[in-house]
Amino acid sequence: MNKSVFFPLTLVTYPLIITVNLTLIITIIQEKSLHEPMYIFICNLSINSLYGSAGFYPMFLNVLLSDIYVISYAACFTQAFVIYSSVLCEITILSVMAFDRYVAICRPLHYHTLMSPLNHSCVPIVMFDTLYGWYDNDSVPVNARNAMAVQFLVIPPLFNPIIYGLNIKKIQV
Repeated sequence: MNKSVFFPLTLVTYPLIITVNLTLIITIIQEKSLHEPMYIFICNLSINSLYGSAGFYPMFLNVLLSDIYVISYAACFTQAFVIYSSVLCEITILSVMAFDRYVAICRPLHYHTLMSPLNHSCVPIVMFDTLYGWYDNDSVPVNARNAMAVQFLVIPPLFNPIIYGLNIKKIQV
């Protein structure tokens, strides 16, 4: 691995993640017509991307600059907590977004009843989906699990706002 290649790429990627996500968050907050459930979920996804990126990229940049690869126990625990909680929140948000779309398409007349803040009918579905994905990890090789873990930290914070937010016609206007 060549640090001189990864550092500039990471140094460009991290501010790009911050810029794209903040642009989407500010647009959704300022535009009153975007105050609907799906856009609020997209805004939450962007906030979570900023949170997860802040837990990964600064330390990663530090490691790329340094020749010392030692991290304190407290810093390691904090980084692990931020990354795992970010991934769990992202899976939960995407699951709720999928349920929102399912209800909007398949049960449009019941949408406002099922997706009201007082109704928590989607919570069991989201919890099952989240917990189900954590089982049977022993069948996947360690290198493949590590590659999947890194792609969760690099790809979603940058591409989620583009895929879910900036491609929507209401946000582009």
